[in-house]
Amino acid sequence: MYRPLLLGILCRVLLFGNDSCPAPPDAITKLAAYLSFGTRDGRWTPGMKSFAFAQVQDDALFLQHELPKYFDPSRRPVYAFRKGSRIFTATCPNNSQWPKCVEEYYRKFLHAPPNPAERPVPTSCELSVAVPKWRASPDSPLKTRLASEIIQELFGYGYENPKQVYVRDFNVADPELEFYIVDRNGKDEFQGCTFDADLRPHCAWHLFGTVSITKLKEGIMEHPYRLLAPQTPRKE
Repeated sequence: MYRPLLLGILCRVLLFGNDSCPAPPDAITKLAAYLSFGTRDGRWTPGMKSFAFAQVQDDALFLQHELPKYFDPSRRPVYAFRKGSRIFTATCPNNSQWPKCVEEYYRKFLHAPPNPAERPVPTSCELSVAVPKWRASPDSPLKTRLASEIIQELFGYGYENPKQVYVRDFNVADPELEFYIVDRNGKDEFQGCTFDADLRPHCAWHLFGTVSITKLKEGIMEHPYRLLAPQTPRKE
């Protein structure tokens, strides 16, 4: 439903591979959005990023050449994209066998049975992607609609009657959302969402582990976007 709009948001800042490296445009769009989200907190810097790309059946696989801080130099971040599935990330050795490595990780992630056939490791090619600096999406019918659908999912997850719900202001192509919820008794609660505007439900819910609750609240309320519950249908 949203794919044409999301592609339009980022396509003007992407540099696709040439004809010799035909990565799927929608996979490149999601890759750029994923890395752009990382520029929000300084995990990455915006700009041109170089990747090795390989196609394994329906999976578009990317190995990032740039290393994050404190990363094992013998390994690289890898990203797998499959229509109808959320972004999958892993780390693999920086050698010609990396597509096989990420494919095996992905099969475990999807709880797929081992592949009994020994498939050849595909040849990879090189491409570059321009990663934009993260910005929250401006108010729009799409953002309003997503906000309404997200809060309905939150209610369905178990937050049935909160007093207040805030999400850190978001870009509609973000891969993660963070919620601050005040329940009916005034208690603070926090909820994470692995987000994909193209999928329904949009959120795969998760908690935050050892993250400081104080810093989490500060981060959300530094750029809050208030989510309002849909009106209850009036009974005739």
